[in-house]
Amino acid sequence: MKCRICGNTTFDTVLNMGKAPLVNSLIEKKDLKQKEKIFPLVVVRCRKCSLAQLNTIVDSHKIYSDQDYLYFTGDMPQQSQYMRAFDSLVSEIHDNHTQKGDLIVEIGSNDGTVLGKMAKDRRILGVDPSTNVVVRALARGVPTVAAPFLAPVARSIKQEYGMAKVIGGANCLAHIDDIHSVMEGVTTLLASDGVFWAEVNYWGGMVQHRHYALVYLDHYSYFSLQNWIDICRKHGLEIFDAFVTEAQGEGLSLRLFASRNKKQKKTDRFLKLVAEEKKTKLNTKEAAVAYGKGCKEEAKKLYAVVAKLKKEGKTIAGYGAAAKGFSVLQLAGIDERHIDYFVDDSPAKQGKYTPVTHIPVIARKDAEKRLPDYFFITAPNYADVIIAKEQAFVKKGGKFILCDSTVI
Repeated sequence: MKCRICGNTTFDTVLNMGKAPLVNSLIEKKDLKQKEKIFPLVVVRCRKCSLAQLNTIVDSHKIYSDQDYLYFTGDMPQQSQYMRAFDSLVSEIHDNHTQKGDLIVEIGSNDGTVLGKMAKDRRILGVDPSTNVVVRALARGVPTVAAPFLAPVARSIKQEYGMAKVIGGANCLAHIDDIHSVMEGVTTLLASDGVFWAEVNYWGGMVQHRHYALVYLDHYSYFSLQNWIDICRKHGLEIFDAFVTEAQGEGLSLRLFASRNKKQKKTDRFLKLVAEEKKTKLNTKEAAVAYGKGCKEEAKKLYAVVAKLKKEGKTIAGYGAAAKGFSVLQLAGIDERHIDYFVDDSPAKQGKYTPVTHIPVIARKDAEKRLPDYFFITAPNYADVIIAKEQAFVKKGGKFILCDSTVI
């Protein structure tokens, strides 16, 4: 394999999570006896540019085109820290980077939930490779192109709509193998005074908190700010602002803004984050190796908590059939022996089964007949909303297990 930033071919192994299925490929009951595809899930670090990345890439068509993609932004709790983080993004783009009539293009726009908020008196256009989520976006009235965002698509958009004042994407660029093709599309379509923005999983937060829930086959890369400085400069862009958000959980998301103006003043928070990465030696082999070791220790702690509860005769159900949770359970060795069922608010997931472990996914209302002693919250960035919502469960004596082994 070659590093997807610099093309280097030498790597250090960081974290081996064994073989895993595609986490969003929930299974219909009729297909439970069919052989499932699993793939190596191993994080490595490039010895040249330090990018943390998977060493096995699953063809994106298997994730976004060959099956219905089951993640819809609009199904997420709108009062969660995840959605609140994007409300601030909408304000930033409107107040500081666009004017009436400007074109805003979102890469990986999903069902148009975030992009739709940017409309007002701006023109908007989404681009997403998953046809089923594009159908939902169009139904919302959000114009969306069903295609991967690459240079040919960018040229087509440019011809029809003109240059874009703002182009960006949230939590989609880690899903792309050839990041340079995407950036070629960005520079093709971006106006000379335009702004590129991105929100990505942040390697710094993952290392600091020994967080491995973001490691799954859909996520090809795990970025530091320095990684993105290198990517942008290769395509004639200079990052002028960057900071860590709480969208994915504590310290786990990096938001950045870049332009063609290399003399644009850098914000204090950008300079502070650059200095912090150097001070903590984030982009070193030592930090990566410590991360891998730490993740395995965290997984052992979680397994010990769950195993103890099961030994005591307690029942446990998963709350949210989320990709993050499946990765946590995989490394911890927690499976159908420990989890009775998952509840999920998304109708697209209900009535299906988790890959490999075949744990049923049901609607929350259907769990009332057999409430567990503990709900395992699979998506830490929604924990506050879930716990607030489930106070009736708490009053009945119910408790929660979090991904970091905390029991509430």
